[in-house]
Amino acid sequence: MVAALLALLTLTIGTAAPLRAQDPSPADAISEALAHEDARRWPAAAAAYRRILARVLTSGDEGDLIALSLLGLERVWHESAQRDSMLPVVEEVLRARPSDPVARTIQFRALSIASRDDDLARAFADWRRASPGEAAPWREYVRTLMGMGRPLAADSALAQARVALGRHPDLAGESAQIAATLERWHDAAGAWRDAIAVQPWMETAASFSLQRATAPSRDSVRTVLLAPPVVLGARRLLATLETTWGDPRRGWAALSALSVDDSTRAAWTEFGDRAEVMNAWAVARDVWEALYAHGGDATIGVRAAQAAFNAGDATAALALVERAGKGMSDEERARRVLPVAVRALGELGRAEEAARRVEEAGRHLDVDARADLARPLVGAWLRAGNVERARETAERAGALDDDATIGWLALYEGNLVEARRRLVRATARDAALTDALAVLARTRADTNRGLGDAFLTLARRDTAGAERRFAALADSLADAAPVLLATAARLAARSGEPVRAMRYWERIATQHASAAEAPEALLEWARALAKAGDTAAAAARYESLLIDHPGSAMVPQARRELERLRGRVPGTD
Repeated sequence: MVAALLALLTLTIGTAAPLRAQDPSPADAISEALAHEDARRWPAAAAAYRRILARVLTSGDEGDLIALSLLGLERVWHESAQRDSMLPVVEEVLRARPSDPVARTIQFRALSIASRDDDLARAFADWRRASPGEAAPWREYVRTLMGMGRPLAADSALAQARVALGRHPDLAGESAQIAATLERWHDAAGAWRDAIAVQPWMETAASFSLQRATAPSRDSVRTVLLAPPVVLGARRLLATLETTWGDPRRGWAALSALSVDDSTRAAWTEFGDRAEVMNAWAVARDVWEALYAHGGDATIGVRAAQAAFNAGDATAALALVERAGKGMSDEERARRVLPVAVRALGELGRAEEAARRVEEAGRHLDVDARADLARPLVGAWLRAGNVERARETAERAGALDDDATIGWLALYEGNLVEARRRLVRATARDAALTDALAVLARTRADTNRGLGDAFLTLARRDTAGAERRFAALADSLADAAPVLLATAARLAARSGEPVRAMRYWERIATQHASAAEAPEALLEWARALAKAGDTAAAAARYESLLIDHPGSAMVPQARRELERLRGRVPGTD
């Protein structure tokens, strides 16, 4: 049947009369063919596309209709497993239009699928003769070779193209893809830089290609993309790569060197959004600060302040948000500036000032706004050491319905029963809540003011004082001793006291060898010993972890670090 249909098409192409008035319009004919195709009536769709093709080839210059018909036939014959029918039709079109790019591309595709390499090479030579000096034949031939999994052949073809055409910009993308496939990262970066300069829409492809560069090769990519002149495309590409490689700070350094115009502002905004998604708050702050300094509005200033706060810089957050709020109305300041200011003041231990600001803005705050401000204000009073004012603030704002707020207050007051009941239901989880729940789950005590004082000391940002309190509690709360010592060890390490931290880990490993914290204790103890130069003792601790706790999630880390310690695995900086 295929042969009969093909013969009919050939006859039609050879004998078709000019378009008659009663013939359907080209648009109607295409609609008919698409309708058959959508209904999966493959023979009818093929016949419709072939009728269009025959008419157009007879009538003249309808290149778009030829392309639509050929692509339609390719789809239909692919679906009906009749791909072999495509080549004779394409060859008929090429006899009339030897440089038709769609026909040539379909011809290349069909020959590559059939693994007819010699015919493909001849078809490429024919296209070159039909289109001398053009990049299209080279580009499609290189793409076809790449699709066939022949990157070296594609690279050789590109070398010939450079001899024939020079460094043609239309081939930059193909040059880049081949160089990346062959892991010639310096060449790939240069080719992608050239490609996106003339074809900016290829930036996503460039990023996807270059992000595979190995760590030792990345400096050569950076060198290429940072080279003068400083242009948006190359710098934006590098910024994307740096964030993908896990270093958004370097990404911002690449972007911040751009001269400021609307395109730069758009790139900075996009990068700032990405930094926030990555929780790279210090980088996000720098981005929003730069935008704010170059004409950004108050919204950008508030975002800079919030990012600074999230990065742990309450002083900068307060300064930024106050600057952003200077041109706002009282109502707008209460809605947009006050929440950030209260949190920053709380972190800085200025609870009185935070409370005064909330009171002064009272007439601009509804019930919901007051409730939203209650938690940071409660935290401010707790960091100031005033549990009574914290509870009073929570009661006035109606925040005692909030499980997290009342749970923390109960814990600080030593009411462990209420703290367990409330904190376990808290919806917003963070590291502090996880630590509190870990301790509460390990002790059966109903009340313990000392434990409340330890957590309150930690809430006041007195890390060293909290460490001492948790360590001392290990003697009186024996059932929670391992987790209390682990908490003390982590706080000592955070305070830059590795020797004290090692003592706590040692106590856990030797006095509480079966506790859940024992594997972590052995791992951290071994790391501290290795850092101190006692490799034999460190190796013994690693081996203890591997032998005594084979099911621990820390076993892979211990095994690798032990092998590195013995010189089997090279260390990394």
